[in-house]
Amino acid sequence: MGSQSKVTGESLLIGDLGDAGTYSLCGLCTLLFAKHLPEERHKTYVEKSVGELVSYFKFPTKVNESMKAMLVGEGGNHQALNSFIKLIHNEMEKKKIEPTRVVEDLVVFAVKDGVYDARLRVVLCKLALFIGVPLEEVELYEQSLVQMLTNDVKSEEDPDARRRNMNTKIKRYTLIALASVGGGVILGLTGGLSAPLIAAGATALTSGAAILGTPAGVAIIGSLFGVAGAGLTGFKMNKRVGNIEEFNFETITEGRSLHLTIAVSGWISENSDDAFSKPWENLANSQEQYCIRYESSYLLELGRAIDYFVGFAISMAAQEALKYTLLAGLITAIAWPTTLLTISSVIDNPWGVCIRRSAEVGKYLADILLSRQQGQRPVSLIGFSLGARVIFFCLEEMVSRKDSEGIIENVVLLGAPVSASTDRWAKILPIISGKIINGYCRDDWLLKFMYRTSTATMRIAGLQAIPVENKKLENKDLTHLIKGHMDYAQKIDSVLSELGIRINKTEEETATTEGDVEMNELTSANKNGNVKEVEEEDAFEVTEESVFLKSTE
Repeated sequence: MGSQSKVTGESLLIGDLGDAGTYSLCGLCTLLFAKHLPEERHKTYVEKSVGELVSYFKFPTKVNESMKAMLVGEGGNHQALNSFIKLIHNEMEKKKIEPTRVVEDLVVFAVKDGVYDARLRVVLCKLALFIGVPLEEVELYEQSLVQMLTNDVKSEEDPDARRRNMNTKIKRYTLIALASVGGGVILGLTGGLSAPLIAAGATALTSGAAILGTPAGVAIIGSLFGVAGAGLTGFKMNKRVGNIEEFNFETITEGRSLHLTIAVSGWISENSDDAFSKPWENLANSQEQYCIRYESSYLLELGRAIDYFVGFAISMAAQEALKYTLLAGLITAIAWPTTLLTISSVIDNPWGVCIRRSAEVGKYLADILLSRQQGQRPVSLIGFSLGARVIFFCLEEMVSRKDSEGIIENVVLLGAPVSASTDRWAKILPIISGKIINGYCRDDWLLKFMYRTSTATMRIAGLQAIPVENKKLENKDLTHLIKGHMDYAQKIDSVLSELGIRINKTEEETATTEGDVEMNELTSANKNGNVKEVEEEDAFEVTEESVFLKSTE
């Protein structure tokens, strides 16, 4: 971007948080960079970001040298991390500064050049958790900032007029953000939490607008959301790419957000308008969410083949009492039943076609993300079955290309029909800024059957944990929840909830949850007389928190 679109300035916390507080804040960010982005390919970006943070807080050059020393391990340990956290809390308490103000200031820093890098968002979300700001409030501030800048700032060229109207906009945009964050989940929170959220949004708009509410801020929004500004729904595959016949993005949730989610289904069972989006209708990982419609004729043929094949396998047992015995036998089978093998072509052929095409679709998705069709924003990817394969091949393609860092925030692969090779998985981890979850089922007999002729049958990611020691990779055994490959589509809400990924609850579930919360609070108050304070050692203990938004329990 040119200098015209950059927003210069300094942190609004300098005078309020003081030298000790801002130094600790800068140090905490530096240590989080070192902890979560240790790979060599991130070194240049991390050093650049730390240097810009030092300048943002108006520290002298020698402070930058101290921060660089922390990046290479000098003083950068858990004890130093906890010390910075404690000092920040002490300064905020002493000077009566709300923790949300710290997060707001850092979000402004993160987007000031028109690029919201996934690596910086991961660090920001980790920091927010450490200083006591729920991830819902981080997203609220991001959303309120987007609402204001995209709707009103661009229409007001006169700075005086903008200031006069600012106060009248604060409440409106905060409420808009509250209504839209996570598909409305926040509206289901109790009043005790909603009030601080509204206050946080009001502060966000006043402080954020002071820096970004300028003509340069309009250019920044243009960079963040892409030139077209229509999101990924504006993307169309103009011509056939390789063997790919169909590829389009469809909207799951309407809205614009500083981070977005793309979900990929593995097959479809009916040819309907919502065939690809239906499994994800309750997904609430971000305000802006898409699914991919791809190769629908082939995935429909596969879906029907799976339905028929599974039905045939179950009907092989003449008596209902033998049904589960048979399926249990299939799960551990060394020699597959001859009757089942006689109709194997019913599923082998469409499966083979879709295996090849999903790999090509994944490489094409990589092209789209690398060309920044989504703008300069973090992207999270979620997929099951062949959809997970699409994502895996997307990541493999991206890691082999230049400038692929800082795009992918988090990844979830469920029942992935891809290799569990440690080398292949280790190669894709560096371009993932947050976490990648491999959700698998040890008893997925259908997936085992599809790989029955392969020597790699027991080295499929959808059947086992990936033996790679890396904090970015989380293996999740879903065998207690998933009983067969088809369950991934049918039980996707339960799976996502199990993984801590936010989903929209039904009205009945929300009412039940709120009742449970109120009863628990009442019981706790009657039993203890007051709320138990968290011990200081526990409050500042360094833990590995998932960046994914947790479900509201």
